Amino acid sequence: MRARLWRAYEASVNAAAVALFSVMVTVTALGVFFRYVLDDALPWAEEADRYLFIWLSFVGASITMRHNAHIAVDIIVRSFKPATRRWVALLSAICMLVFLAVVLRASDSVIAVTSLSRTTATDVPMSWVYLAVPVGCILIGIETLRLMARTWRNLGKEERE
Repeated sequence: MRARLWRAYEASVNAAAVALFSVMVTVTALGVFFRYVLDDALPWAEEADRYLFIWLSFVGASITMRHNAHIAVDIIVRSFKPATRRWVALLSAICMLVFLAVVLRASDSVIAVTSLSRTTATDVPMSWVYLAVPVGCILIGIETLRLMARTWRNLGKEERE
């Protein structure tokens, strides 16, 4: 049951990323077509692409976190013995969760301030754009907790062996 829930969660996040990317590619193609073929630029295409890219970056960051594929400077971590490395990885994940909590908390006030302003070309509330930050923090936090659980389970296996 739990595995099915995680698969559904992963599938929905992946689907959101694919949808954001697909819309972004479509808007870009339309923008190019209208500008260079019809010689009549779409005033909203560049702005829509920018905001879609912001959302895609945060959703994509959570997918990258799921696979533990973010760029990392791990020269210090590699200097530890394998068993110690896992504890350092847990400490690093805790630091990541603290950072995400601070950013999540700070995004509250930004969203509140920007809720009254609207984007220039698309007339979308700016708070919708900035909403990508807390959504991304939550998704990345979920994936960080999952990585921590996996690391913890691996620690337990090593200690039993």
